[in-house]
Amino acid sequence: MTAVTQALFLTVVSFLFVHELDAVRQREWRFFVAPVPVSDELGYRLFTTLHVPLVVLILWYVASLPFQVGFDAFAIVHGLLHVGLREHPLLQFESRFSWVWILGGSSLGALHLLLVL
Repeated sequence: MTAVTQALFLTVVSFLFVHELDAVRQREWRFFVAPVPVSDELGYRLFTTLHVPLVVLILWYVASLPFQVGFDAFAIVHGLLHVGLREHPLLQFESRFSWVWILGGSSLGALHLLLVL
């Protein structure tokens, strides 16, 4: 793995981390907990707290090429899901700023995948 591909992968991860920060601002938990009657505060706390093990997992395996390939695939699918669900009333990613992180992570994930396979 070259320094360029490693830096590119870290950029993919960074884009998705920033997207998750934006997801908190956009109250994305409302989409995930919609079938369950929970308060907005509890949804926020659950959504935020559940990201801790995800971040640990990502940081633990960040140097693993098989993990990187899987994460790239996730980034691509994640972006496609956001595009497909862009009109959903519980998803509020409407600004260009939000879409830079979503589509940027997907695009960079696709580029990284092309370079490492």
